[in-house]
Amino acid sequence: MREIGFFFEGFNFLTAKQKKFLRENQIFINLLLFLSSMFEYKGMAENINTDFIEFYLALTPRACCGVYKNNKGREILGYATEGGILNEYGVPEMFNINTLNQNNKQGAVDGVNAAICWNNKTHTNDMIQLSRFTELFNLVDTAQKCLIRYARLFPVFEVENQQVKNQIDEALKNADNGEPFTYVNKGLSKIGLDGEPNMKILQLGDVSAVEKMQYLSTYHNDLLRRFFTMYGMNYSQSMKQAQQSIEEIHSDINVSWIIPDDRLKQRQKFIETYNEVFGHNATVEYSDAWKKAYEKYMKEGGADEKVEY
Repeated sequence: MREIGFFFEGFNFLTAKQKKFLRENQIFINLLLFLSSMFEYKGMAENINTDFIEFYLALTPRACCGVYKNNKGREILGYATEGGILNEYGVPEMFNINTLNQNNKQGAVDGVNAAICWNNKTHTNDMIQLSRFTELFNLVDTAQKCLIRYARLFPVFEVENQQVKNQIDEALKNADNGEPFTYVNKGLSKIGLDGEPNMKILQLGDVSAVEKMQYLSTYHNDLLRRFFTMYGMNYSQSMKQAQQSIEEIHSDINVSWIIPDDRLKQRQKFIETYNEVFGHNATVEYSDAWKKAYEKYMKEGGADEKVEY
């Protein structure tokens, strides 16, 4: 516990800008962890960290990654960039596959000496979505922090001398600890607590402001629902509006699986090519959480066909 306290104290010495960066970074990472857990890969070379397939696809500018075999026969995974040759649709036919330790393969051709994977059919990454929702969640958190601070009823006392100030400070300190406080003056009128003008009290804060917290909390949940629904994890049933019909909810579920299904198809094409080029029997499918959500979608969306991946 001492070690944890050490790092926490270190956080307190950071500037406000540094703390804001760390908070935003944590929100971004949580969203990325959610998104990168959508698929499960099996049967690829043991040295390939399949987590980085999703990281490269979600974050790199070309939203593209690939696998090649180096001169030692080791399969290497890296993010892909254009290699100079485009087809009639402007899509690269030759790639450079790059790793984070500066190794690269030039002249990689999908299906010939490499297997290339796109994030989706539009060849775009998820950085804009991740960044936009990170900013929104951080704004909500900041608003909640400000509202909580303003909702505290915090009095400021204006007194005539240092003796009275010391008494007030000690009384407030004891109040924080739940302890009574006694002083030697003749009566409360000496410091103005009976309404005499010896002391003025300015109230900084408004306890009624805490009632607005529910709106921020609801908006936070709405943002979660919007982000999760975009990638297949539909929240409509747990947050059903009174005016929503069952048909409307099912419609939301159908729409929410458009992007995940497209992402899955791109990865299935990649694995099919990977198996052909490198002689493996690898597979990719939805992870357990998405499998269960997909099965629920197929059942409640009115589909009768068997679930296949």
